Amino acid sequence: MVSSLYVHIPFCAHICRYCDFAKVFYRDDWAFSYLQEIKKEIAELRISHPLKTIYVGGGTPTCLSESMLDDLLSFLRPYLEEDGEFSVEANPETITPEKLGILCKNKVNRLSLGIQSSLPKYLSLMGRKHTFEEAKEAIFLAKKAGFSNLSVDLIYGLPGQNLSELDSDISAFLALDLPHLSAYSLTVNPGTEFYAKGFQEAEDELAGAMYERILFRLRKAGYERYEVSNFAKNGHYCRHNLTYWKDEEYYAAGLGASGYLGKKRYMNTRNLSTYLKGKHRSEEENLTLESELEDFFLTNLRLASGFAEKTFEKRFGFSFFSRYQNQFETLHKMGLLEQKEGCIRATDRGILLLDRILINLF
Repeated sequence: MVSSLYVHIPFCAHICRYCDFAKVFYRDDWAFSYLQEIKKEIAELRISHPLKTIYVGGGTPTCLSESMLDDLLSFLRPYLEEDGEFSVEANPETITPEKLGILCKNKVNRLSLGIQSSLPKYLSLMGRKHTFEEAKEAIFLAKKAGFSNLSVDLIYGLPGQNLSELDSDISAFLALDLPHLSAYSLTVNPGTEFYAKGFQEAEDELAGAMYERILFRLRKAGYERYEVSNFAKNGHYCRHNLTYWKDEEYYAAGLGASGYLGKKRYMNTRNLSTYLKGKHRSEEENLTLESELEDFFLTNLRLASGFAEKTFEKRFGFSFFSRYQNQFETLHKMGLLEQKEGCIRATDRGILLLDRILINLF
């Protein structure tokens, strides 16, 4: 049974220089029309059972006006089971006591803040419109409003960044004392200002050293890496994102959103005017066994726990070792894959070399 819904709100007060998600500048009239259309799309999904998770991402969902934010969340809340995880993404400069009150009123119980760096020069480079002090104030306000399940994002591998600067960022983020932290290596994608200006991603060796530094320091501070880029204290995993990483089906609605239902993956249009005309989907892919297997490994091997052999056999109708015995032995000898307590998982080294694992499996 499908248990998760992703809702994309593309509006932003400004566009960050690295972002390649579907986004547009905020306008009241566009936002009003968009909310009417996304409600229609969600209704067309015919969700007939309570969901375990809803995730509202963007864009910047909290750049919506107070009335429109309340309208969206009050529409979504009835779809969620009583103790479900209700997540909303936000930027620090959009956090106000009034908007936090709206989130609480609608039983949003997980807030994810895009902070990205503590250093002014990198916040400026990325086109962020907040200071780290403003980010700390937003976290203070969120805690005061009653939020305990808070997450922040950190980007590393920025142009010109060195390990000393990364250490400074890690220290600043650890001092926030939050239950969840996500750390992403910068990717430079076509269509972004970083790409247009010729910025390069960090060399593999430096990016690897930075990741190892993050992993060491966060583990030392009591965080568990439960997925390649995600760290949690006391089991505060993002339940919604585990749906993706376990390669389970999920509903998705909104501009540029991608969903997975049955044997089909779909992608919505990234063109706002097309979406507002009711033409939502732009691509659909009917999955073959081989593409399902590839997706399963690509997602599940990002998890520190990997996947259970029983889960694999139940899904595909044959055992993992009946098809991948030789590949597993090769990867095990390379120190990249291991079998433990009925699970197949990547080692610490393997998580850094997932591409190599996938190439060997196929």
